Amino acid sequence: MTVSNRQLKLIKEAAELLVMEHRLTTDDAVIVISTALKRELATRNTTFEKLENGSKIERTNFIRSVVKNVQIALESNPYWRSHNLDKSIENFYQVLHAQWDKS
Repeated sequence: MTVSNRQLKLIKEAAELLVMEHRLTTDDAVIVISTALKRELATRNTTFEKLENGSKIERTNFIRSVVKNVQIALESNPYWRSHNLDKSIENFYQVLHAQWDKS
């Protein structure tokens, strides 16, 4: 999987949010996000390039699935869980969605 500068920025900003709101290290956050991205790309049998050229609905559905995978990873690790998980996941979604829509 090759990652463009835009995609790298998306992952970096989303990782920073997880580091701020949970007890993840930067490396942990990048691994959780990367794993969720790879899993969803494989499930949909697609690439970032196809998603970027696809419809906004496809990208939004993709992001929602990635966010759900990240949420499951956070919930499964008691050390990472926080009292504000729902709010944190909503913020995480907003960051991913906003970054993808930037030109």
